[in-house]
Amino acid sequence: MNRILRLPTLALAALAFVFLATPVLAQAPKAGKYYEDNVDLGFKVKMPKDWEFTPPQPGEDSLIGKYTPARNRYINISPENVLWLEAYLVKFDRRKKAGDEKEEEEDASSKSGDTSSTGAPHTDQQKDLLEWLDGNMIGSGFRVKEAKDKTIGKVESTEFLIEGSSNGDPFHVYSIVYRLHADCDVAIVFNGPEDNKKWRKYESAAKSMAKSFKRLELEELELSEAKAGDHGLRSLKRAKLEKEVAMTPGWELYETENYFIISNNDDREFMKELQERLEAIRGVYETMYPFDEAARIKVAAAKRKAEEAKDDEEAEEKPRETTSGYSSRQRSQCSVVRVCKNDVQYREYGGPGGSAGYWASFHEELVIYDDKEGGGRRNTWAVLNHEAFHQYIFYLYGSLAPHSWYNEGHGDFFSGWQYKHKKFVLKPFDWRQRLVQGMVRENKFVPLKEIVRFTQREYYSGSEYDTGPGEHYAQGWSFIWFLRTGRGKAPGWDEGWEKILPVYFEALASTEDLEAAVDQAFEGVDFEALTESWKAYTLK
Repeated sequence: MNRILRLPTLALAALAFVFLATPVLAQAPKAGKYYEDNVDLGFKVKMPKDWEFTPPQPGEDSLIGKYTPARNRYINISPENVLWLEAYLVKFDRRKKAGDEKEEEEDASSKSGDTSSTGAPHTDQQKDLLEWLDGNMIGSGFRVKEAKDKTIGKVESTEFLIEGSSNGDPFHVYSIVYRLHADCDVAIVFNGPEDNKKWRKYESAAKSMAKSFKRLELEELELSEAKAGDHGLRSLKRAKLEKEVAMTPGWELYETENYFIISNNDDREFMKELQERLEAIRGVYETMYPFDEAARIKVAAAKRKAEEAKDDEEAEEKPRETTSGYSSRQRSQCSVVRVCKNDVQYREYGGPGGSAGYWASFHEELVIYDDKEGGGRRNTWAVLNHEAFHQYIFYLYGSLAPHSWYNEGHGDFFSGWQYKHKKFVLKPFDWRQRLVQGMVRENKFVPLKEIVRFTQREYYSGSEYDTGPGEHYAQGWSFIWFLRTGRGKAPGWDEGWEKILPVYFEALASTEDLEAAVDQAFEGVDFEALTESWKAYTLK
């Protein structure tokens, strides 16, 4: 899977009935360890004891991080409704970003750590806070009931009591916005029950933690030294990730030749095996999809386009160049993989419902979780192989999205490979194999000449042939398996079919035209013969 559906934590509410069957309700939080940031904003504040920290996704500029109970994660706010407990650290940052046009005179207080503040009216903080709540916290209809200006740790602040609603049932939100600098506010945000008797416990705990807020002097982060074979982009990426990890308690950065891995999993043997597997499966990708071959396709396509543009007065005089100055291979050597501790952490981070991993091309981050406590690590490894293929192809050819039968079919093709004696060996993906064999026996599948033109939306939806996404994934895997391994084994094999996969991808890479790629790949193919051979091979 390489599509991304950014789901709010509200998606977890769909699981409420599972927990309600065996109710184990959360208790009011207690003050725990400090969250400390001495590399960017310069502050510390205590957060809930034994709650787990989840970092923001790339691009979530306002969120510093979220804390959720490791267990007993919700409370009942009505007989039919639950509230998932959350505590947030948020920033409203108006500082100039790197690369922004700078004013000639910058505010000295934001650079020197000066404890002075502009003391902006709390109505500004209220507006920022309510806008953030509306877009990020479970619930709706947020309104301020009380607002009080305070000074905490010599920092001017505003304390808010807010009411929200979840499926019609009210709940409370407690927050303090600290005016840390003239151009940056920091807030802590806690939710809890509306019932006054219960709320007092939550509010008391939140206020206790809020009072612990203090400024910190910024310190220069000690970065790792450049390593042998490093290029500039890899060094920059390492420095950026080291800074991020320094502000994400419980998470660590690991590094292999081609990958940066971020995880809060403390199982060292698992993390060691994951790193070995990533490099080993990448070796398989590189054998089947070499960078040199991709470069040849790109050069040929650029030459052809340049020739076609000679008579076009509006055409550029030379091929468009990238501004990064780094090759596809070098970019791929900075691949980022985030490994969440478990499925709960994965959902909190934003993992789409119904998925066990995803590749986010716009974040350039692969995200999976350790499924040890669920379906087993066999699931983890299968998902890793699948999503890492999407990641590799992205860097190999750029932001290219093949048809799903090709893209997801190959992801599942690599999911089946088995890791033995420190290397991968080709095996069928039995998850898909059993399903597609049943489909062929029942003659319930999408005709090949149609599924090879399915859009992503069609692939992920139901079809007129009484098939859905699961069947489409199985059929996609089976067709790739047939084309990759059927030579000399599949009944009625036609040598012309051996050109389908290489022609499809070369055509797509050079033209970026999906329909043209299918036309060229299947030109002259007898789909009836192809289908009969595929069916027979599937049942072997």
